[in-house]
Amino acid sequence: MVLFANNLVSVDQISRLTAQIAAAAPVGMLIGVDEEGGNVFRLPRGIATSFPGNMALGAAYLGAADAALAHDEGRVLASELAAVGMNVNFAPVVDVNSNPLNPVINVRAYGDDPAMVGLLGRHMARGMAHAGVISAFKHFPGHGDAATDSHYGLPRVDKSRADAYATDLAPYRASIDLGEAPEMIMTAHIQYPSLDETRIATRTGESILVPATMSRKIQHDLLRGEFGYRGVTVSDALDMDAIANHFDPDQAVINLFRADVDIALMPVEFRTAGQADRLRAVIDRVVAALDAGTLSRAELDASVERITLMKLRHGIAPNASRPQTSAATVIGSPSHRAVEQRIAQASITLLRNRSATLPLNAPQRPIFIMTPWGEQAQGMRQRFAELGYASVTGAKLAETPWAEQQRLIDATDIVILGTLSSAPSPVERNGDPRAADTRTNTASVQESAAPLVGDKRPEAVVHGQRSLVFDVEEDAPTVPGVLRAQQVSAPSEAQRVRYAMEYAKAKGKTVIHVSLRAPYDVPSFDDVADATVATYSYYGYDNSAWRGPSMPALVDALAGVRSPLGRLPVSVYEVNTDGKLGSLRYARGFGMRY
Repeated sequence: MVLFANNLVSVDQISRLTAQIAAAAPVGMLIGVDEEGGNVFRLPRGIATSFPGNMALGAAYLGAADAALAHDEGRVLASELAAVGMNVNFAPVVDVNSNPLNPVINVRAYGDDPAMVGLLGRHMARGMAHAGVISAFKHFPGHGDAATDSHYGLPRVDKSRADAYATDLAPYRASIDLGEAPEMIMTAHIQYPSLDETRIATRTGESILVPATMSRKIQHDLLRGEFGYRGVTVSDALDMDAIANHFDPDQAVINLFRADVDIALMPVEFRTAGQADRLRAVIDRVVAALDAGTLSRAELDASVERITLMKLRHGIAPNASRPQTSAATVIGSPSHRAVEQRIAQASITLLRNRSATLPLNAPQRPIFIMTPWGEQAQGMRQRFAELGYASVTGAKLAETPWAEQQRLIDATDIVILGTLSSAPSPVERNGDPRAADTRTNTASVQESAAPLVGDKRPEAVVHGQRSLVFDVEEDAPTVPGVLRAQQVSAPSEAQRVRYAMEYAKAKGKTVIHVSLRAPYDVPSFDDVADATVATYSYYGYDNSAWRGPSMPALVDALAGVRSPLGRLPVSVYEVNTDGKLGSLRYARGFGMRY
């Protein structure tokens, strides 16, 4: 059973829900979520300890040289899940983000160094184990070099076999060789021809390269045979478009089991008891395939044995005892918040600081902040106010007409502009692959603005993936008079920030650029900005609650409360006008301090 953010409302409600699920099942239930931390987080924000995310953790680790940060985060995440009756966390992500244009992994990765990714993944999994929660490395054999979001399509990775072993496969192999294999590994809905060139028939009879999720060469021969993995394997959600667009649910499950994957996750979507017949129909067809000899009974028995033994190790059984500690005293506790704050503070990375622009040390100077989401500017304003900055205004980029932007810039001394390197994937909002089905490119909604002064073109940096429609639960960029389904495209947002930045610079203002997601967009603005800072996390302050820890940590660094400690966990390249990577701009490990 996998739960999502829209299933989880409050601590009491979640505890009741998991108890009811466990009581209704005749067997011990695996109840899990994608609680990666940061941008992929399912417990209620503002209540639970959300952390700044994996790439921020990578930056903090490089700055502090302390892998215990990953262990501590894993322990906190897992203990809060266990407190409300969950026993599985589909985390950590051990994808190596070797493709800066990756639309679905991005800041969910620790970085682009396989050794660091494996190290932090092992430490985080160990922390989860100490809290009694099952962890899952994902997504095997590696989703980090994909250029397509598997919620919307079937990505293809064209690495050579040697490169695959050196990068994507390395975190898995190292963990298994060290005797620290996770109890579960989740598959990837990608095509990886250097690992398996087998073709498979779709529902229409079309022949396509087999997805790794259904590849016996990858899941059985490579993972179980060559690498010697003895744990439980689970598919990524089978209702994602990467699979659902090509295979009927029963066909997908049968192909999955033939590849020797143990658990078929979310093969069909159903939201009411009446729709449960959809799942029963899939089960009936799988049984028929077993009876017909299409599936190996011995392999299915081995899968059942692996799953059962894992449950027994964790005491997952009918009528198993529930946590005795009050969940309310565990979730968001002061000790947990202290771990979250320590990682957030250590992650803030200073990439450019012309003429010692930072730290500001200037509470008397007026500041204007403009960000893609309102909560980001509000979070910065909140923390600046706590530090005694009395004249700080904020605006949400897509709701602020160009003339108003000019007026606000004219009236201030310091301009802080935030950007997102690409639009968040559905998994970062709710995990529902249908959450952002309508995708449009509506750059035309931007009213006329001043032409570019410099020669940088943000649309060359922000890749061509169209902007995704945000869940109604999120404070997403919108334009007045434009429906939510008609979102401003990601390139348009970058272009608008560039306009504002050049205008502010021409007016003699101090300009600070804050990269709020992966810092791949930094070269698009660093020729104008006086200072550039990366947070790797974009949640702020909304409805009187902090929805993430990075905005106050950012402001503390800007104001000089503490020096930025983070180091880049990825290398950042120029992106040419043809969309291809150019020269190296900032090397992995780079970061400035005061």
